Amino acid sequence: MELSKRTFLKASGATSVAALAGCLSDDDDGRTFWAGWWDEDHLEEFRPEFESELEEETGQEWELTEYQYDDLQSNVLTGGNTGTPDLLEGTLEHPGDYVTADMLEPLTDHVQDFDHFDGYLDAAIDAFEFQGEIWGLPLPGGNGRALVYRSDILAEYGYEDGPPEDLDELVELAREINANEDMNGLHLTTERGEVRVTQEFLSHVYQRTGNIYEHDGDEWVLQATADDFEVVLETLYHNLFLGDEPMADDDYRGAGWESNDEGYSMGDHAMVHCGPWIQQHADSSDEQADIIEENTGIAELPVVDGGEQATYMEVSPIMINTHTEDLDASLEALELFTSPEMMQRFEDADPATNAPTHDSLDVEHDLEEFQTFEDAFENGVAPAQIQWGEVRTPMYDAIEEVIYDETDPATAAEELEAALADADVQLEA
Repeated sequence: MELSKRTFLKASGATSVAALAGCLSDDDDGRTFWAGWWDEDHLEEFRPEFESELEEETGQEWELTEYQYDDLQSNVLTGGNTGTPDLLEGTLEHPGDYVTADMLEPLTDHVQDFDHFDGYLDAAIDAFEFQGEIWGLPLPGGNGRALVYRSDILAEYGYEDGPPEDLDELVELAREINANEDMNGLHLTTERGEVRVTQEFLSHVYQRTGNIYEHDGDEWVLQATADDFEVVLETLYHNLFLGDEPMADDDYRGAGWESNDEGYSMGDHAMVHCGPWIQQHADSSDEQADIIEENTGIAELPVVDGGEQATYMEVSPIMINTHTEDLDASLEALELFTSPEMMQRFEDADPATNAPTHDSLDVEHDLEEFQTFEDAFENGVAPAQIQWGEVRTPMYDAIEEVIYDETDPATAAEELEAALADADVQLEA
């Protein structure tokens, strides 16, 4: 997810987003709630019901608007001081950037009075707690990134019980599939600017380092080294498209989330990094339903050399714009949306099955294999609350240079370590 735990969709361009923000900010009689999923088909019934209850609860009109996450974040950072949006959803990395830009309302003193606050899992709240404040409340479902694979294809290559747990062995399997089948052995997201790129990359770096930055009591300090970056860049990204036996066709260099998720469900890839939202593609066609429901397995990610089981943990926050013109209404909206009854309805509407973030949630897995996403969530690493905008660009640079054979993995890793060590990642106190 992500970005986002659901699909990134129906996005407006950044220019039109900013223009709309200007229009909305002039409407003092209405409030706004931005998220990455309001237009999703599975929310067709939930959305108007929630909107009606929200307006009844707050006594105000609300506009629920969907944007792609990069556009949403860009617009909040450049125009959020207008008071629009009042309420916003985002990815796990967003709160740090928003706090630095003085865009978020600290919630600690507000949400502890919510009747349902004590029911949140500690890890779900910890992900958004830093600088002595809670900056967001989690969506009802989270996930750990896992490996989604074609069980029928892997069985043909002797892996009836699932893919290799060792990344080097998985690379060899992906090469063999790519050479012999009309599909990629492994697909990764590599489109510059796409949040999934850094999430997939970090999933394997975390296996060697845990978080790449640790707080020493005074500031965030890089603990990942060039060696950690090199083994991931070499094993995954160099071998993905290069050499005599690549894992994927080089036409997929620079591919985004659509190629990854939709491509898997349409039979283009044998293995992909993904989250539980992959299940929703079963509704697209009979052929995709057959792949997802009959021939898909889920495994925790294979472990890179020198690492141990870990993955990127994803849980999305609901936050309040500190510049909202009606904090009381925004708090009422936050309390209503995150209430156990509303969270259950929101999660029941989602065709994906996620790991619950609150002890009141009753989650049933339609497909037994999807239980693995909960296991991955337990092994997940929540990204450090730093200024991620300073970190993603060097990561995109390193990955692009390797997959386009512009730089060898060792050099790219050294440059990445130097860039991240020099990056201004500290949040303002």
